[in-house]
Amino acid sequence: MQFSTYLESPSQLKQIIKTSIREVILEHKSLSRMGSLDTKSLLTLIDAALVAKMSPVLQWDILSTEKTFQDSLSLLSRLPLARFYAIRVQDIGAAEWIRQEHPELPIHLIVETGNHNLTGLQRWIKYFGPQLQRLVLSTELPKSILKEYSQILTVPCEILAAGRILLFYTPRKLLNLHSLSNDTSNYIEKTLIPSDQPQRMFPTIENQHGTFMFHHRDLFLLDFLPELENTGLSVLRLDLRHLKFTGTWIKKIDGLLESFDNKKVKVLKSKWPTKITHGFFRANRTDLSIERIKNPHLKDHGETLTGYVVEAVKEEHLILLTRKSFRRGTPLLGITPEGRECEILTDIIHTTDGQPAEDIISGKLYQVPHVKYVTAQTLVYSRSAVPDTQPKLPTRTAV
Repeated sequence: MQFSTYLESPSQLKQIIKTSIREVILEHKSLSRMGSLDTKSLLTLIDAALVAKMSPVLQWDILSTEKTFQDSLSLLSRLPLARFYAIRVQDIGAAEWIRQEHPELPIHLIVETGNHNLTGLQRWIKYFGPQLQRLVLSTELPKSILKEYSQILTVPCEILAAGRILLFYTPRKLLNLHSLSNDTSNYIEKTLIPSDQPQRMFPTIENQHGTFMFHHRDLFLLDFLPELENTGLSVLRLDLRHLKFTGTWIKKIDGLLESFDNKKVKVLKSKWPTKITHGFFRANRTDLSIERIKNPHLKDHGETLTGYVVEAVKEEHLILLTRKSFRRGTPLLGITPEGRECEILTDIIHTTDGQPAEDIISGKLYQVPHVKYVTAQTLVYSRSAVPDTQPKLPTRTAV
């Protein structure tokens, strides 16, 4: 198993050279959604990477309309494709063009938002044949599926191990509605905050290729490196482009691959600039949510319900969405999706912007100290209005 990462500058290359990483992904701003390199910079980095005995990989992942597809072909005709170790593509039309025009160029097919089933993945392997040398799998696949696919599929597989999770993409310009140009300098980055969940702040980027919204937590699977290795995955991708001093982070992460150490992982997690998540690696939480909807412990008991737990951060806090008003200090009872009853104290309660709260208003978000076993989707009741969640025995009528 090896790491792969993005390369954007000669200074980053100097840092990467000091690690065991030997594959770097290069992104031209006209070929890649997050690309920042112009042609001259790209050519310079190809030369530098090859001199450093690294494997430069070109990424071509923009949404290809007929016009952008033809523009991409024009640019590709001026690039030394033979100098790349491989080309990463997401659009099937792009992959087909490479198959026909450059059969000698290895393809890394990005199927993160495409095929999630084994039959579909095997079909692409059969169609592209030996030219297909890697599948970039979805971050939504849990460990059990990743292991199954990695062991059955006949080409190496890759997943994102650390970096931003893309939630939403559109080619439309949503941040700057007045911009109609494709000027490559048109770059905007904002943090969008939902009015009903102000504790979640979604990084959002707009560039010449459209608008991208990312998860408010970075995907972080580095504490599962031994498990990832056991799945049979070949490549773990590090996407640290949004972090400062990328080279520093890469050096710290690279050391874990050579000698895994839980203590080093904890230090790395504690210094990570954003909140982190394990995503779907341990379980598909969408499936779990559907199961919880069917859970009798999560039935809404109408007038007696005081609120819901919408976020639970272990050893830190709970975020409550209230349905009834109450006073600070009111004892609450939480009933978890598993049916466990837990006392939730409100002696210390704040608004999500950190202000102490006395009178708790219905329909607002509040933060209280974390309670063991309480998770998101826990139902919350006041102690004086706790529903009877135990099954009732049938009454026997005297004869």
